[in-house]
Amino acid sequence: MKLFFIVGENSGDNLAGGLIRELKQIQPEGLECVGVGGPRMKAAGMNVLLPFDQISVIGIWEVIPKIPRLMKIFKAIAEEIIKQNPDAVITVDFPDFNFLMGKSLRKRGYTGKIIHYVAPSVWAWRKGRAKSISQFLDGIICLFPMEPEYFTAHNLKAAYVGHPVVETKAIEAEGSVFREANDIPSEVKTLGLFFGSRESEFKNISSPIKLSGALVAEEIKNIRFVVPTLPETEYNVQILLKDFDHPVHVSSNQAFKWESFKACDIAIAVSGTVALELAYAGIPHVIVYKTNPLTYLILRLMVKVKKVHLANILLNEDVVPEFIQGKCHPESIAQKLLELFSSEEARQKQLDKFDELRKLVGFGSEKTPSRRAAEFVLEVMKEPRRVIAPPPAKKQVKNQAVKKPVAKGAPPQKKPAPKKPEPASKPADTEKTGS
Repeated sequence: MKLFFIVGENSGDNLAGGLIRELKQIQPEGLECVGVGGPRMKAAGMNVLLPFDQISVIGIWEVIPKIPRLMKIFKAIAEEIIKQNPDAVITVDFPDFNFLMGKSLRKRGYTGKIIHYVAPSVWAWRKGRAKSISQFLDGIICLFPMEPEYFTAHNLKAAYVGHPVVETKAIEAEGSVFREANDIPSEVKTLGLFFGSRESEFKNISSPIKLSGALVAEEIKNIRFVVPTLPETEYNVQILLKDFDHPVHVSSNQAFKWESFKACDIAIAVSGTVALELAYAGIPHVIVYKTNPLTYLILRLMVKVKKVHLANILLNEDVVPEFIQGKCHPESIAQKLLELFSSEEARQKQLDKFDELRKLVGFGSEKTPSRRAAEFVLEVMKEPRRVIAPPPAKKQVKNQAVKKPVAKGAPPQKKPAPKKPEPASKPADTEKTGS
């Protein structure tokens, strides 16, 4: 069985890596995984044909200058899939690119299965996507319990598996391990700076995060800064903090990712997966986000939910402070961070809610999310290809002569002579229905 994967960002690489690992455990023989991916997918045994960073870009305004290159890559990927003709295409998150790919593959005649991992947030915006994607997908894997019903309503097979963060050692990891390795005394306060992994995020948000940290350092003497990052973004982070006049510990070692997280007393993070990870790990924090003004305006018109952090959305409470777009001011952010440092009550309020959040993302379940996702994929593969009825053909209206207005005083128009009947031996024309 050959599976072709497409991911477009680090979080997708994590998800797909876990899925591939579980698929190979369940079916160790005869499984071939290829496609667009990253280091974790490669480590799990996939043949990476194209690194995902070649297609990774977010934001409406940000993507415009890259459209020509992206379209060339898009076409090349689609052609490669048709050429290899895998048993299934598994797209992971990155919805705009991946859903367009799914539609394109069906138009090109691809008849294999198409399964998407990470349901789009139709409960937050663009609810119509649930119906749209049901026209070309065979199955969809959901991370949150309230999601499947949006897709099964359109006869699309869907399953809730939980969030892969529950498979990590986020809870049991010890921050003291990182502190000892970096000579950070246990009594010294630490602030985590999480800049995000995408290029556009780093460009838009790195400065407010850095300045907020500097303002906190003016109030808390001897504070240390812990900056967990990725190997591919470490250079940019080091350059950014080169002139930062405070002790900084940048770590890109993924083997000690959670130890670096747990070494943070308080954190400031970009909105996204890392914010959910901080909540799951039990680190009090605030989130920030800033994008192109045009992108933000369009999103605000389309998004139904008012909150951004998944903890705030799932719990339907303002648990984690959000500093988004126009509110993304270093002074305001620093003030809230200082409040978290000084108030045990404020910190405990977040920690109590994070306990509730863990249950919502699958903590305590018998099977891991990756194992459930793998079982779902194999279940879909055993089923016959979904037959999706095409939309009803539009009725074609026969051409009728249009009566032209007659000017006042003009002579009456002669009616056209009737056409002579055609010979009976000539076959009648058939009307095109477009079906």
